[in-house]
Amino acid sequence: MPRPVRRPRAAGVLAAGLVLGLSGCGGVGQPAAYDQPGINGLVVPTPSPDPDDFVDVVDNPWLPLEPGTRWTYDVARDGSPLGTVVVVVRDDIIPVAGLDATAVELATDLGGPVTVETRLYAQDDDGNVWLVGVESVEDASWRAGTDGAEAGLAMPAQPRLGDGWLAYAVPSLPEASRRVVDLSSTMVEMLDEADTSTRSVYEKGVGLAGFEDLDAGWAAELTSNRPS
Repeated sequence: MPRPVRRPRAAGVLAAGLVLGLSGCGGVGQPAAYDQPGINGLVVPTPSPDPDDFVDVVDNPWLPLEPGTRWTYDVARDGSPLGTVVVVVRDDIIPVAGLDATAVELATDLGGPVTVETRLYAQDDDGNVWLVGVESVEDASWRAGTDGAEAGLAMPAQPRLGDGWLAYAVPSLPEASRRVVDLSSTMVEMLDEADTSTRSVYEKGVGLAGFEDLDAGWAAELTSNRPS
């Protein structure tokens, strides 16, 4: 069984406030030292994560997923309200490839039928967070190790400017990639490419602070972050 960790342990426009906050931080645009821990040495994607490499919680400071936490995002297009996205970390755990995965439920209401998707995450003992499965009503469900699906990296323990990787590899779905396009001591901006392009901003200690669907032309800004 291949292990996901193979390194020494030494890992439109977004809402104006988010973009300005990120771009105004010192150090943005400067590459990290080459020996900084990042994704070097990780096998991404990985079809069969080794449970011995994983911990029971997801506490990566860029993507903390404490059960019960709830994030609410207001969605707008060209300044006009469009709807909301509500993200909740569920209390239950989901078994995936021998791991106890943390379930994160996303409910998107953009004026039509509300769509609900559950993403399954697990953190290795170096602090890297992996996407190990998705539960979706839109025929896009998958779990690592089943039918050729492979887990991908959701958030490195230590993001580095310019690093890119596969977010997952599923034979029935378009290839999905992530890349760090901007970075400061408190913010990370990533570009996701799959069947649509999404720009996401993560705030240290908070998680996902905002995101934008570049193809649909709408942006979502965090308005509430609290225990459920």
